[in-house]
Amino acid sequence: MEKYDVVSVGGGIAGSIAARMAAENGLNSLLIERAKTPRDKPCSGIQFGYFEKLVGRPIPKDKLCANEIFTMNIITPDDTTYQGKMKVLNFWRSTFDRWLNDLAVEEGAIFQDKTRLVDFERVDDGIQLQLQTGTESREIFTRYLIAADGMSSKVRKKLRPDHYLQEAPGGAMNYYCTGEGDLDPNALYMVNIKAYAPIMFAWIYKKDDLWVIGTGAEYDLKGYADRFYDYVCQKYNFKGEIVRKEGFASPLKNGVYLGEGNILLCGDAAGLLDAYRGVAMDNAALSARFAVQAILEAEKTGTTAISQYTQKMQPMKRQMEANEVKRQAKFSSDETLAASFAPHQVLIDGVKMIAANAANKFLPPEKVFTLPF
Repeated sequence: MEKYDVVSVGGGIAGSIAARMAAENGLNSLLIERAKTPRDKPCSGIQFGYFEKLVGRPIPKDKLCANEIFTMNIITPDDTTYQGKMKVLNFWRSTFDRWLNDLAVEEGAIFQDKTRLVDFERVDDGIQLQLQTGTESREIFTRYLIAADGMSSKVRKKLRPDHYLQEAPGGAMNYYCTGEGDLDPNALYMVNIKAYAPIMFAWIYKKDDLWVIGTGAEYDLKGYADRFYDYVCQKYNFKGEIVRKEGFASPLKNGVYLGEGNILLCGDAAGLLDAYRGVAMDNAALSARFAVQAILEAEKTGTTAISQYTQKMQPMKRQMEANEVKRQAKFSSDETLAASFAPHQVLIDGVKMIAANAANKFLPPEKVFTLPF
């Protein structure tokens, strides 16, 4: 039977970083991905500059979109626009994730795509996994399992089936569009109007030759997406064509769950999507770093990996809980949303963003301020 120190399930950001870091630290590391790579993944594919620090490598220019984003336009409930300068990384997840897969292999991890986790069972000294590649099945053994297999995680569903609903209550929708209008291809637009974005800001930005126009909602997602698209056409004189629609949702109802024993959950599988900030990739990268560090410390001290991991993840968990309270209060009504964009509050938030962004250039990866506030 094949034996590994660490098996990472899911070839996205968390799984790839975890597999690479495990290999870098001398652990026998396997990374599996159920899809054929490179594969598309519904995701914004935008992140602030500190994300490179979390990844642990500078991102090559050919892995990024041709159009850079360095302006943020925040549209308030009364349709006022506040503008600021801040570099935002812009990439397609298919290209970016494949690069992360390759980095893991370069550092000594084994990567297998088109490989599905069928089942797993805990045994005395580790976990026994049943994998399937095409029509071929096999069993392998690992001492540690890192589950980075998304919001519908097979690992989490087996450990905590009560965390899932029968159907997803809502989600997010992206419309990919050709065309032009009074829109800056080097800007990210964050629209905070409840008629178009009832649970978080809606967004507009460009990826190469396509505009991304999207929003999120707990119900009637397509209705909100269509209304927001009409708003963009009217406000920005946008004339184009929707060439692709991409929606993503999850039946996951519970919040953060990090795993147990020598099974650690990272990224979306751990419930680390921060709806207040509208991002998950930085939390995914950070959780992968913490998971491998937890395994290394558990090996040295004789403690459990989950105890080390839980301790390291406490600040992120507390911040997410606080952000969710703020999100619910902010979007509870048109009045509370409008109050959050009072001129003095916009000024305070802008200063905080600038200060945090500057501090992130000097902070170690594990201490960065995740943005936006």
